[in-house]
Amino acid sequence: MPRQSARDAMPSPDAEQRPVERTVTVSFPVSASLHVALKVRAAQEQTTVRGMVMKGLKLAGLDVPATDLLDRRPGRSGRKDRK
Repeated sequence: MPRQSARDAMPSPDAEQRPVERTVTVSFPVSASLHVALKVRAAQEQTTVRGMVMKGLKLAGLDVPATDLLDRRPGRSGRKDRK
């Protein structure tokens, strides 16, 4: 595989430019039955509870960066394609 030059590694001029933000953890209690329902739905949709919450926040009109919609677990980037 050829090496990438610095010029090739640079984003295109029309790529969205956002400053890198630090991440923080949001945690809140939910009922046990809601937790189970979230886990079941996430498994059915082959995603994570976090992913479902992020999509829900986006649907609610919040500005959710694309990076927050990604599955952050190691080795899971192609999870929907796995069997």
